[in-house]
Amino acid sequence: MKQSEIHFEDFQLLVFDIDGTLMGPSQQLDPFTKEILMRLEERGKQYTLATGKILPATKPLADELEIDLPLILSNGAIVEDRFGKVLDQTRLPLPVTQSVIQICEKRGEDLVIYVCDKILIKEMNDNIYPIYSNVGEGLIEVQDWELAGEQLRNANKCLVVDRFNQQNLFDLEKIFREAVGDRADVLHTSIQLLEVVPQNITKATGLETLSRILDIPFGKMMAFGDYDNDVPMLERAGLGIAVANASEAALESADLVIGSLEENGVAEFLSKWLD
Repeated sequence: MKQSEIHFEDFQLLVFDIDGTLMGPSQQLDPFTKEILMRLEERGKQYTLATGKILPATKPLADELEIDLPLILSNGAIVEDRFGKVLDQTRLPLPVTQSVIQICEKRGEDLVIYVCDKILIKEMNDNIYPIYSNVGEGLIEVQDWELAGEQLRNANKCLVVDRFNQQNLFDLEKIFREAVGDRADVLHTSIQLLEVVPQNITKATGLETLSRILDIPFGKMMAFGDYDNDVPMLERAGLGIAVANASEAALESADLVIGSLEENGVAEFLSKWLD
């Protein structure tokens, strides 16, 4: 599809992935991107965010952009507004979480467990710190997973961080798949992250929740993403757009490819319409 073939008046809701799409490692929103996003509402276009993060890590950006629509969090496992009102939530079966813990303990993996608005880790280290250093609240060091107790019943997803050995995550993916079977899904959300998430819960199911709440059909939604976990959302929305730096799977699933994050691809694309 060519940009000239897109009729923006046909779309009522725009949904943006954050990391790799709107923001880079600095976790700072480019001023030009912010300007363009703030102008969307002036033109009557609603927009929100869809991310693997939970609310404490997403709220600063949602506050900066004054987004009052529900946010798709934890890759679709949570739909919650920036004020803390949970509209939908899906949890992992406790045996799945326990199995993931056992595997990670045996292999010495750095496991992170998302529980509602909390992020649980055993302890901070050099592997985890660069990824979670910007989490101001909600990050809890449990020291021992047994001490997490009843919180594990409410886990929305499990995540393994490995910044140094990508092959290890591919090996671990096979182990997780054999262990959890059809009780959960296993996916890569970046080259450094491997996640175990509730079965059939994706950013696309988050779109379904938004569609129901906002009464907006999928065909009226435009979604932007950059990685494999964005694929279901890009395919489900009426128009799926990938930035040029996207993964192969995201590029293949998108209806349109725009400029990269480094090129402010999203802002440049939208500015041509706004102007």
